[in-house]
Amino acid sequence: SLPGMYTKYGQIASGMTNTFSTIWIEELRKLEDRVPPRPKEVVMQTILEETGRPASETFAYFEDEPLGSASIGQVHRATLRSDGSQVAVKVQYPEARKLFRTDMQTIKSFFKLAAPEQLFTLGELERQFELEFDYRQEAANLLEVGANMRKHGFSPREVVVPRPYPSLTTERMLVMELLPGRKLLDGLREYGKVLAEKEGLSLEEWEEAMRVRIEEQGIPARYDG
Repeated sequence: SLPGMYTKYGQIASGMTNTFSTIWIEELRKLEDRVPPRPKEVVMQTILEETGRPASETFAYFEDEPLGSASIGQVHRATLRSDGSQVAVKVQYPEARKLFRTDMQTIKSFFKLAAPEQLFTLGELERQFELEFDYRQEAANLLEVGANMRKHGFSPREVVVPRPYPSLTTERMLVMELLPGRKLLDGLREYGKVLAEKEGLSLEEWEEAMRVRIEEQGIPARYDG
């Protein structure tokens, strides 16, 4: 029920498997894509404000239920009216930026009293998170990462980066190619289950063994098999 920056910190904490118990981690991971979404009417209004025209003029189909919803926006499946392409449309919550700045001021005020030595780190986090509110920057990052993956031979054999539509992307709306697939964690766990069975372990036992191994030995080298 606490949106904005508190959701963002929860997302960060969901990756701290060496700090929180499995029960906490599983609950925190819901913040990655299962935050209570905004009504479709709010999404349609944002698209109208960003493009100057109703969503129906850009999209022949726009799915009511989001594919995922997180700290500053939610993603919907849609079909472009221009050529019938399947796309993912990421729309920012109207109050996201204002809420973020209010939350940061509250958090920084607390740290001024409790841990002033951490204010520099908070400042850097604040600057980094501010970049997330301009989806045009995210589109540019997708183009750059995709080009680098192709340049070094990772794409399309190992990695596929969704192609953004810069002409349709605005500060608060990102339109990109819709790629079929599973959530990364789900795919890793499915693969881990296969490896665990080969070693006669449950998935939970195998994950714990891998967690300990990584903490002691570090991330293993890239596998070429």
